[in-house]
Amino acid sequence: MPTPTSPRPDTPPLLVFNHQVLDQCLRVVSAHAGPERPRYAGPVGSHLRHAIEHWQALVWPAQPGCVDYDARPREAALEASPALAQTRLQDLQQQLATWCADTLSAPVQVRGQCGLTGEFDFTVPSTLGRELAFVASHAVHHLALIRPHCLAQGIAIEADLGKAPATVAHERANARALSTDTPPTPNQET
Repeated sequence: MPTPTSPRPDTPPLLVFNHQVLDQCLRVVSAHAGPERPRYAGPVGSHLRHAIEHWQALVWPAQPGCVDYDARPREAALEASPALAQTRLQDLQQQLATWCADTLSAPVQVRGQCGLTGEFDFTVPSTLGRELAFVASHAVHHLALIRPHCLAQGIAIEADLGKAPATVAHERANARALSTDTPPTPNQET
């Protein structure tokens, strides 16, 4: 039975993907929660805090209709506390569960800084859907950076943690092709 934040059957795929990535983040947090668990603060906490704050900037923008990923709070407590990270991730899932296909086409302005030292400001048009694709992909990238830490700590993680969906699909297609390929006979041209 679906949980209150599980995607409904009619949920747009982009929202399902975000839910899945948030679930992966929750599993990583859970693997670090408790006194006998590997330390959360450090590489895991900082990467997850960074990803969580990007989702928060999109889902709860300081200014309606304007997303500013660079104005994140960079909250130290979120880096250090698995319980706080778990709460924030669950809050994001609950909020995204209220979004629908129409929400994804809503226009937004993305504001930020660029230049090697942040010397330039920019504003570009986008949509909530495009930005939702960005934050999920961005989080997958950070899960890829967390992956070696988890493996070094002996944490059992799913095989595809931190892999882009297209990479997973490509690897699976190659594996299927290899399992169905038959070597050419001597009479066949190659």
